[in-house]
Amino acid sequence: MLADIKKALLSGIMISVGGAVYLSCIAKGYTWLGAVLFASGLYTICEYGFNLYTGKVGYIAFRFTDFSYVRLVLLVLICNLLTTFLLGILLRNVFPLIKQEAEKIYAAKLTVPYWKSFVSGIFCGLLMFLSVDTWKRGSKIGCFIYIPVFILCGFDHSIANSLYNGIALGEHTFTVQNLLFVLTVIAGNAAGGMTVPLLTRGNQNETQVSAPKQ
Repeated sequence: MLADIKKALLSGIMISVGGAVYLSCIAKGYTWLGAVLFASGLYTICEYGFNLYTGKVGYIAFRFTDFSYVRLVLLVLICNLLTTFLLGILLRNVFPLIKQEAEKIYAAKLTVPYWKSFVSGIFCGLLMFLSVDTWKRGSKIGCFIYIPVFILCGFDHSIANSLYNGIALGEHTFTVQNLLFVLTVIAGNAAGGMTVPLLTRGNQNETQVSAPKQ
C-alpha cells in the first residue's frame, strides 16, 4: 500500500507541474503551448508507472468484482486530490501570475451546470483512458495527442481541477457547491474512462484493450 501511495503522490506532483506550466503559458498568451506541455506530466506518469486516478479508473470496467482494485483506485484518487490541492495552495503563494489565471478558470467552472460538468468530465475521462491505453500498446505519441485535445476543448480533469482549486483558494473552496462540482467531475471521469472498455469487452483481441495486471 505504501508503494501505491508514493506513486499516487508522485502523480499528483507531476499533474501539478503540468498544470502550472499550462497556467503560465495562458498568462503569457501561449495557450496552445501550455496544452502541449501539460502532457509532460502524463508522459512522466506513464513512463515511470506512477498512479493516476484518471489513468486507472477506466480499467474497473474489466474487473467490477475485483474490490482490491477498486480500493486501489479510490486510494489513488484521494492521494492525487490531496497532493494537487496542497501543492496548489503552495503555488498560489509563490507564483502570483498563475494564481490570477487559476482564479479566473475555476470561477468560470463553478458557474457551469452540473450536468454539463459531468459531460465535460466524461470526454476528459475518455481521452485520458486512450492516452494511457495507447501507451500500454506501445504508442507513446497518443499522450501528446489526447492531452492537448482535452485541454484545448476545456474538458474537466478532476485531478488538474484540484490543483486549480488549491491555487484559487477562497470563499468558494469549502462550499457545498464546490464539493458537488468536484464529485460530479470525478464521476464523469470515471464514466468516460470506462466507455471504451465497456464497449470493447466482447472484442478485446481486436482492440488490444485489456485490464492492467496490478
